[in-house]
Amino acid sequence: MLSSIKRLTRHSAVYGIGHILSRAIGFLLLPIHTNFIDPEQYGVAALLFSSLAIFTVFFSYGMDVAFLRYFVLADTREEKRLIFSTALISLFFSGIIFSGLIFLFPGLFSKIIFTSKNFTLLIRLGAGILFADTLSLIPFLVLRGEERSKHFVFVKLANILLNVGLNVVFVVVLKAGVRGIFISNVIASVATLIILLPVISEFFENKFDFSVLKHLLNFGLPYIPSGIAVLVMDQIGRFFLDRMAGKSAAGIFSANCKLGMFMALLVAAFRFAWHPFFLKTAKEQKDAPQIFARVLTYFLAVTMLFFLLITFSLNEIVSFHIGNIALFGKGFTKGSSIVPFILLAYVFYGLYVNFMIGIYLKKKTRYLIFITSAGALTGVLMNTVLVPVMNITGAALATLSAYAVMAGIIFFVNRKLYPVPYESWRICKILFTTIIVYTAGKIFFVKQGMGLLVLILFPLFLFITGFLTKGEKAAINSLLKRSVR
Repeated sequence: MLSSIKRLTRHSAVYGIGHILSRAIGFLLLPIHTNFIDPEQYGVAALLFSSLAIFTVFFSYGMDVAFLRYFVLADTREEKRLIFSTALISLFFSGIIFSGLIFLFPGLFSKIIFTSKNFTLLIRLGAGILFADTLSLIPFLVLRGEERSKHFVFVKLANILLNVGLNVVFVVVLKAGVRGIFISNVIASVATLIILLPVISEFFENKFDFSVLKHLLNFGLPYIPSGIAVLVMDQIGRFFLDRMAGKSAAGIFSANCKLGMFMALLVAAFRFAWHPFFLKTAKEQKDAPQIFARVLTYFLAVTMLFFLLITFSLNEIVSFHIGNIALFGKGFTKGSSIVPFILLAYVFYGLYVNFMIGIYLKKKTRYLIFITSAGALTGVLMNTVLVPVMNITGAALATLSAYAVMAGIIFFVNRKLYPVPYESWRICKILFTTIIVYTAGKIFFVKQGMGLLVLILFPLFLFITGFLTKGEKAAINSLLKRSVR
């Protein structure tokens, strides 16, 4: 069991570096965007990026999820090449059609997204980003499926360096504003695709198999409504704020959500390694359910520690600056109170990812339609009720509620499809410790950061509750002895 979890941890760490690097662009660009673009214009960018995220579901139509499953489980190299070629050719031609429609009718899409036809150039730039990113999707999945995590990180790093550099040129130097953001993204996306060409040439062959496509679509298409529903939960708050409080509120909300992305990065790193891991583990190891249970326990312990660490370091993070350039421009800092809610929302998303085992293994992906739709409906209803009253706080609470509902439902579904003996008592100890440390922090350390203190208090209280097993204590003692030497 320990060796399997070590393998998951190793690849989670490397994918985490890769994903942190790719998402780090959001943090690296915060000082540029929030100091050189006002909240209203930043709101425009946030609305378009949210829309592109939703459009991505249609561009990929579940092919990413289906490809990874069949590619990982394929027995021969020849099968992998056929699956790769079929998926890539399908995405290429569908991408031309979808991008072409957006490019030909930008006014229509501008009206839908912004309630105005004045953003047609941004819409067309968005179409270019979607097409390039769609073609990069399959080669990125190959790197994940074959556990080439270092190669994965290299490509992500190249994308970041180029994107940040271009944003400095277009936004800071050329003063291109929101247009500069999307011009930079188009160039970076195309460059990333070019960097991935060696992976494409390695697996691509001039073959297209309709029977393979049928299997991919049967498995992947149910992810379209579920994928949209997940994005609705994550993005819909920006549109409610735009309509009810203005683009400035949407911009402030979006900027502060990027601080919540600290947790999203951690969850995404886990998710990248988790899917191939549980597919292989379920196939090869008899004690797979016990391994999955232990993984959830460790996952929750790490995310709760991370939640406390970020929550009690917020003031330091928001006020951080280099010279006259702050991490957050002055117009954006007032929204930092929503960050703990966003952090918890992503914890629930991580639980949702953990509980997907049965649906994947039993090929019951159609259930995801109902599960994620319930979460999306919760998000829409909560935004409708809370945003008019609580503004950006209402949008954050709506996001948290939606993810919690989705995680709760999929837990009960997975329990029937693939029972896993989760360590309930240990999980209760984690939650109890989190509440104690959080409460103590709010009472005794209200005016000062206690991020580093959390690193001591959280594991200390866990130890006091008897959380550690004998095997874990022995492993820790062994590690300490080696470090002393």
